[in-house]
Amino acid sequence: MPPRYIWSKKGGTPKLSKGDKHSYRRTAVLTLPRDGAKLPIMFVIKGQPGGPIDTHEVPIYPPGHFYVMQAKAWKNGEVWKEYLWNVLAERIVGQSLLVLDNFDSHVSKEGVDTAAEISFDVCPLPPNETSDYQPLDVSIMAPFKRHMRDLWITEDMVSHGDDDVDEK
Repeated sequence: MPPRYIWSKKGGTPKLSKGDKHSYRRTAVLTLPRDGAKLPIMFVIKGQPGGPIDTHEVPIYPPGHFYVMQAKAWKNGEVWKEYLWNVLAERIVGQSLLVLDNFDSHVSKEGVDTAAEISFDVCPLPPNETSDYQPLDVSIMAPFKRHMRDLWITEDMVSHGDDDVDEK
């Protein structure tokens, strides 16, 4: 996740390229079952399946989560199907109800049919009402995003150093 503010030395320029300022490198999907069990986070990473990020970086990412490559790091229908089969279907047994927002891949015929194959019923929340029905956005997602942003900035600072600092 890109930082909210870009700091630079007075008179200098920000270190992020134009593409990095407005594009996410990854999307994180968190799922909370009713029993409070911890499920893997799905990270949708910007890149091509079988490409350099997929073959060189993903193998060294922390284990225990689910990583999928997508050209724009978006959770599209294909990514949603992978999550249903590779994360939820392996960890949730029996008939279950998925309470989901009205995101296209969640409520599309293909998404609902895939969920039904796994014995999941889909209950979409009313459109434009997620702020009323999703307290997790404030209590869990906001702190999670803040923490991930801080880690991302720290990683960039450690891996790239500070090129603007004059050495004397």
